[in-house]
Amino acid sequence: MNRKKRTSQIGLPTLILLFVALAIVTTGGIGYVVMKNKQVTARREISRAQERMEEHKVSITLHETDIGAALDFYNLREQLRDLQSPLVEIPPGVVEVYASSEQEAPPGEAVAQR
Repeated sequence: MNRKKRTSQIGLPTLILLFVALAIVTTGGIGYVVMKNKQVTARREISRAQERMEEHKVSITLHETDIGAALDFYNLREQLRDLQSPLVEIPPGVVEVYASSEQEAPPGEAVAQR
């Protein structure tokens, strides 16, 4: 009845190995958390940049609309009349196309080309 009790003994090499494994797993977990945090931060920055881009697109569209309205032929005429500007409309038959001897004449009646 006096049996030897079997106890598991954990030796020093096993403890060192467990400690090294624990350090590796802990370092990996911390690295994972840091990487995820950087990803979340980058996503937020990208989202903010996209929101600013959308705001700028809307602003550009509004400015283009304002410019288009200001350059509208009929609105421009009315504004000139309201301001009592000395500028008057030139009849189409009065305009002459002039080409200096140094330059070639534009094709047809074109004044500007792309």
